[in-house]
Amino acid sequence: MTNPPHRPRIALLSERVKNQIAAGEVVERPASVVKELVENALDAGARSIEVDLEEGGVRLVRVVDDGGGMDRADVELAFVAHATSKLHEVEDLDHIASLGFRGEALASIGAVARCSILSRRSEDATGWRIECEGGALSVALEAGAPGGTRIEVRDLFYNVPARRRFLKQTATEFGRCLDVLQRLCLAHEGVAFRVTHDGKRALDVEASMDLRARVRRLFGADLATELVEVRAADGATRLTGLVAPPRFARGDATRQMWFINGRAVRDKVLLRALKDGYHGFVFDHRQPVAFLALSMDPALVDVNVHPQKSDVRFREERRLFGFLVNSIRAAVSRTDMATPGARLLEIASQREQRESVLPFRTAFVPSPRVPAEPFVVREVAPSPGWARANPSAAESPENAAGALDPARRAGDIAPWAALSGTPLVQVARTYILRALEDGFEIVDQHALHERITFEALRGELARGEVEVQRLLVPELVEVDRAQVTLIASRAAELARAGVLIEPFGDTTLAVHGLPARLQRPRPALLVRDVVALLEEDKSLAGEKLLEEVLHRAACRASVMAGDALTADEMRSLLERGRHLESDQTCVHGRPTRVRFALADLERAFHRR
Repeated sequence: MTNPPHRPRIALLSERVKNQIAAGEVVERPASVVKELVENALDAGARSIEVDLEEGGVRLVRVVDDGGGMDRADVELAFVAHATSKLHEVEDLDHIASLGFRGEALASIGAVARCSILSRRSEDATGWRIECEGGALSVALEAGAPGGTRIEVRDLFYNVPARRRFLKQTATEFGRCLDVLQRLCLAHEGVAFRVTHDGKRALDVEASMDLRARVRRLFGADLATELVEVRAADGATRLTGLVAPPRFARGDATRQMWFINGRAVRDKVLLRALKDGYHGFVFDHRQPVAFLALSMDPALVDVNVHPQKSDVRFREERRLFGFLVNSIRAAVSRTDMATPGARLLEIASQREQRESVLPFRTAFVPSPRVPAEPFVVREVAPSPGWARANPSAAESPENAAGALDPARRAGDIAPWAALSGTPLVQVARTYILRALEDGFEIVDQHALHERITFEALRGELARGEVEVQRLLVPELVEVDRAQVTLIASRAAELARAGVLIEPFGDTTLAVHGLPARLQRPRPALLVRDVVALLEEDKSLAGEKLLEEVLHRAACRASVMAGDALTADEMRSLLERGRHLESDQTCVHGRPTRVRFALADLERAFHRR
């Protein structure tokens, strides 16, 4: 009996299997198909693109464009792996200017769906049609067609049931498709986009719309109106786009959009540059809103990092990063960061309407709110000179804790424009109210003073001259053993920020000195803040650590809610704030002020 012939365990995969494997990298879901097909249309020079989706793109993705079109030879190679018109030599990879270039997308899509292409060049009398089902190609047939290309992708993953089961609900898949389309729409001004889903129009943007108009169409007028333009250059590298005031920051990053040479990307370097540009302006971990386009020499950026082409690498990353952060920060500082009073009035009106339609609940159900502290208004005269010119408005003990004198409310506020002549009112020993030419604003005294103190400390740190006030008697703070060890290991770094701490026994820290600029130091509270900071993020080091320490020092040493201020103190606080890069947010990114325009008041009192 003879042994069966030996068969090698290693064998070449068929093209069909290879394309299905490649599809796992290129085609994750319907949104991947939309991205690849629309990018192909843009590379073909399209000025009008129509996208039709059914069942979130799982049942159908159809892209119709008016681009250059394809002849028979191009159509026959469209679904062949690594066939492309955008690369010819290895050197071409060093300066990729097109959106697509790998020649993998259509082959991968054709391997896991039922596809067809109908295309005609403008100079040809007829077009050509070809089909690809699960990787099996049909013969190219001559067919009548308008100029441009129409590609249909049906029944995605019909032959890969395991992949299809991992797709989400229709609404989720459609949302991802729409996100891709919105990014492409914003990246390519001069191109019209029309999108339908299950026969209903979902997006419609005209070719004539600029970036701000497109943002308005996609995300609303409230955001578009408040955006500030970014325009900066570093040699041949140009940054353009729009940034939103910090108050528009969100819990997610879906409104952070970066484009490089027309390509929508989600690159870590760019996202970090945006975060650092908003550092100190955005509250906690919220995400800023921005639409930014980077135009640069293709030789300085490598887009051949991942099949999906969403990650890139920069040749001069450090220089680019500094340029981006400084440019973004300069634009953010020009935004109006004050919270508009119109929105607050709208919220109050809506709450009143809700309560008015729930009489039973309002009448019989106790309110779950904790009772607020007594509302106290303390009016302060702006200056002795102003008081002599307006004797009826001078501060008096009788009015210190009461309502404003009706005689003063009649019309004294409107003319006061300059800070030196503006009457100031302290409300609940927490907020400072002052008149503006077109309304009034309410300032959070703690938030503003915190920003002023922090900026002064940061300036001293940058100059390497943080002045230290040594304590005559060190303040002792009880902590646990691990915390003593932690602080001891970082004592030299903390000293650079003017915070002198050293161990004093196994479970005690001794505070020997703090920055002299702190007007009301609270050593024990500051030490506990620093301990919590280091325990939360042990990787903090260098300038980042020192800034965070100064954040907490500024917070603890600033005027607090409940502190009564004199007229001179309030005026000094507002005047010092005017000289900062921005006095409209505190160190944590919360707004320092709420601004009410006269138009807001007129709407509130139904005068318009």
